[in-house]
Amino acid sequence: MGFSRPRPKPAKSRPASETLTAEQRQELARDAQYIGSPHHTDVPKFGLRAAPRAGSMDIAQAEDEKIKNPDCLVCPRKWVHRQGAATELLQAAIAAGTFIATRPEEMPARIWARDPEEDIVYEAKLCQSPKGYKAYPLTSFQVAFNLPFVLP
Repeated sequence: MGFSRPRPKPAKSRPASETLTAEQRQELARDAQYIGSPHHTDVPKFGLRAAPRAGSMDIAQAEDEKIKNPDCLVCPRKWVHRQGAATELLQAAIAAGTFIATRPEEMPARIWARDPEEDIVYEAKLCQSPKGYKAYPLTSFQVAFNLPFVLP
């Protein structure tokens, strides 16, 4: 319990901040929405019932136990009543270009965002096309070794 095989280390890539214009990134950011996931919460939120995966834990527990790649991390409870703030963080990350662009008009599959209130990095995944995202925190190990570029 507590960890699974680590993801393969991704090839280093250039972030969208270097490959897309600010206008292209802003256009993508405009309609992106954080919708959440029942698998990354331990309390109901945004109309979702809580259904954390087996072996889920919060970021503090994973860091305290030095678990590099936990099976599932649940989001901090501060987000339970802050869907708008989560969407703003997601949109800011897209506008900042902290993702790998495939095509200028295509929503990114994964986005990385650093919480300005806490030193937590989140990975957001496109889960409801065309513009709905879920997100989850990353351990400090995952931030250091599993991202395709250094996050500002």
